[in-house]
Amino acid sequence: MAYLEKPSRMCIVCRSRNAQDKMLRLQCNGNKKLVSYTHYGRSFYICNTCIEYAFEENKNRKKLEQTLCRVCKNKDDYIFQLKEILTHVR
Repeated sequence: MAYLEKPSRMCIVCRSRNAQDKMLRLQCNGNKKLVSYTHYGRSFYICNTCIEYAFEENKNRKKLEQTLCRVCKNKDDYIFQLKEILTHVR
């Protein structure tokens, strides 16, 4: 019997690989807003460690914000949008 691995995905912030079910999947919609994945279009993953950076004031929060700006191709308050998504997801 073959052993099947769980799918692994890469976090866009820290570039670590984790199991798909341990990460949060997000996407930028047409209005350049950060939303949870809607099963249509391109998406990206953020690990739980990097999600915690959104609630801290340190250099890692700035890295998270810069990465989200690069992926969504817009300078917007993505940390605030991420916090809104997390309150609805959890």
